[in-house]
Amino acid sequence: MPEAGAGHPLATPVHQLRLLLSPRAQGFRNLLVRGEQRGLYIGLGVLGFLFWLGIFGAVYFLVGKFLDIEGFGPFLARKLMDMLLASLFVMLTFSNVITSLSTYYLSDDLELVLSLPVSRRTFHYARFVDTLTQSSWMMALFGVPVFLAYGLRSDAGPAYYAALLFAVPGLLVLATNIGVTTSTILVNVFPARRTRELMVLLAMMMMAALFVLLRSLRPERLVNAQEFENAAAYIAQLSLPAPALFPPRWASEVITATMLYAPFPWREAALLLTGVLASTAVARWTTAWGFDNGWSRSQEARSARFYRSRVFDALARCVPPTWRPHLSKELRVFVRDPAQWSQVFLLMGVCGVYLVSIHALPFQAFQGQLLVAMKQAMSFLNLGMGGFVMAAIAARFNFAAVSREGRAFWLVRAAPIDPVTLLRAKSVLGLVPMVIVGQTVTIGSGLMLEAPGWLLAIESVTMVFLAYAMSGLAVSLGAYWPDFRADTAARAATGPAAVFFMVLALTLDFAVLTLEVLGFYAGYLEHYGIAAGFGAAVVGLCVAVGTLPVRRAAASLWARGI
Repeated sequence: MPEAGAGHPLATPVHQLRLLLSPRAQGFRNLLVRGEQRGLYIGLGVLGFLFWLGIFGAVYFLVGKFLDIEGFGPFLARKLMDMLLASLFVMLTFSNVITSLSTYYLSDDLELVLSLPVSRRTFHYARFVDTLTQSSWMMALFGVPVFLAYGLRSDAGPAYYAALLFAVPGLLVLATNIGVTTSTILVNVFPARRTRELMVLLAMMMMAALFVLLRSLRPERLVNAQEFENAAAYIAQLSLPAPALFPPRWASEVITATMLYAPFPWREAALLLTGVLASTAVARWTTAWGFDNGWSRSQEARSARFYRSRVFDALARCVPPTWRPHLSKELRVFVRDPAQWSQVFLLMGVCGVYLVSIHALPFQAFQGQLLVAMKQAMSFLNLGMGGFVMAAIAARFNFAAVSREGRAFWLVRAAPIDPVTLLRAKSVLGLVPMVIVGQTVTIGSGLMLEAPGWLLAIESVTMVFLAYAMSGLAVSLGAYWPDFRADTAARAATGPAAVFFMVLALTLDFAVLTLEVLGFYAGYLEHYGIAAGFGAAVVGLCVAVGTLPVRRAAASLWARGI
């Protein structure tokens, strides 16, 4: 990369770094000031703050309960902190590997940035800051309220907050350095696009396995000392040591020592500091060694192995003829993108966790008619869980369906295609897994709860209509606020508009559940006409939500022009 001359305004690394970081900052500022989604970002900020307060209140209550347990309280609070930091660090590391692949090797502005007169070292640190910023919002959203709740509930002093300012940024930088180093090594072995898809696939599989494993271990036993034979075994179970060279352990030792007024762990603090410095140097050296070859390999085009297959055309025959070309294309895109179909593993994990949890419910505490009523009530509440899972599927597939067109949207817009037909065809791809997962959750849990056949039939029909409503709502909002600049469907499905859809979808889920409960109660009182009216209201609401927004969104999408 060419270097700037001595008198050039970009001669100093500080100016170079400011230049490389300014586009994203200016873009975010313009989005808040003049962007189409300014209101959505403001609404997202309000929802995030409320969610932040909810986490703070829950952790404040939980830590207080732990600390009130005489003798065992500090061990429980420390165990919770260890689990929190370890989970966040692992998730941050995976997130940084995927994000650094995009920022270092797959970003659209790389050709322009690499032609600027800036040093390779400055380029590395600019992309490092960009990767750190994009990947660390999770710590701010989930970690900060937890740490504040810990400090306020335990009456920690200033040393605790100073330890937070040292340990938490250290973990963030360590995770980013590991992610950058790993991604650089991987792209020198595999193409960058294939590497990112592989990492997304592994992340989904690990999350699914982790969900099932954690639920099968029944972690609620950690707060029940009666299940342990004696106090010594209880303390031994809670104080199992983490690996000595595990960075979250260093951070946990520093934070909990200052919180509980214990002697300061200078060794762990030194390990954390030297780990940050060493990992920063390793990430810089690794990038200097492998960036050129990795970026060159990232320019390799993806082979089109599936577009000739007639299987997709055969699958598309189940829809009307005008929908078939669109559905066939969506199926090909879906199969070629592991980041899309790998979501199946996560969905399987969520369904498995929920069914295991239903099986583990302590119904043995009830008897007679009360037991029957509790099982039927829980079976009805399965509608809420099924709707939540279907909303997540709709956000991941249907909401991002229009945004996946990307820069090729002009081809779709210029073709003689009815926009309503286009959106309807795009909604089918996500509708099928929504119905399958919804039926699995409701029918599977209903069979475990020994629910009567009529109740299972009502739940099954309700889930079909609810899936139709959420599918239409998701594709409508995705067409009303498309993000054609998103490089992946996951990025398009995590924006403020997607969060707004989730809020509306969960509101719809709650409304349907409320109407079903009212109808069930009316039937219990033998007011069958009123019960049928509530059932008709559910059907009408779902049909209206799944149909009416599509036409408005189609008109808005076509009004954007080419």
